[in-house]
Amino acid sequence: MIVRSFIIGGLAAGLLAARSLAAPASPVTAEEFVERCKTDARFCRIQIIAIEQVLEKNRKACLPASVTKDAMATKVQDTIEDVVEEAPDIKTGPYRQFVEQIVSFVWPCAPIS
Repeated sequence: MIVRSFIIGGLAAGLLAARSLAAPASPVTAEEFVERCKTDARFCRIQIIAIEQVLEKNRKACLPASVTKDAMATKVQDTIEDVVEEAPDIKTGPYRQFVEQIVSFVWPCAPIS
């Protein structure tokens, strides 16, 4: 009985420790994304670059050779932070949509007329 209690206690402690070490939940809203970017720049960069690559593949955005992926990610991150700060009603919108809009607006494949 005592051994069983130790085993159950050990498993419970292990689960709690694993839960505390788990990665934070993936952001969904623009506000969550901005907050996550403030604490995890690598995560932010990876997410922005992944979105940009899909847009580039579909010819919805064309990053010039003079703009590095890091510079693009930094500009997008700064822009989305500014937008969320200036337009609070956007905070609850899906961050992926805003990243897509920023990238395709700043680096369109065709000139904007």
